[in-house]
Amino acid sequence: MSVAKKKIQQGFTLIELMIVVAIIGILASVALPAYNDYTTRSQVSEVIELIGGLKAPVSEYGYQKNAWPTAFVVSTATPAATELTATLTGKYSTVTSPMTGTFPNGTITGTMTAGQANTGTITFITSDGGNTWDCTGGTIANKYRPVACK
Repeated sequence: MSVAKKKIQQGFTLIELMIVVAIIGILASVALPAYNDYTTRSQVSEVIELIGGLKAPVSEYGYQKNAWPTAFVVSTATPAATELTATLTGKYSTVTSPMTGTFPNGTITGTMTAGQANTGTITFITSDGGNTWDCTGGTIANKYRPVACK
């Protein structure tokens, strides 16, 4: 038997480890901005859903009374004859009360109160008593809005 045995290499070389670290760094530099945009879009969807839940009751109220409600009240309070009960606040946003405009034209505004789009607004506008709504108004950037509101 030969006295000289071949030494078996174990582990990775420094160059191989540096290449892996560089690849991870490149992937992270691309993924983090995309992730931030994704989380902001999910936060903005909250205000869209809050206002979306108001569209049908507001429209029904408008057609029954030929006027918009004068205020939205928190769901635990008893509304007056000219008010609607609604959920107005979420984790990242709130809906401004009251609705503005004269029936059949009206606007509901939602404001971001936290997160990446903090202080941004989105408006839902109707000109036909709530049959159709346009959500392209407000100050929130288009890249954070759902496709229907761009």
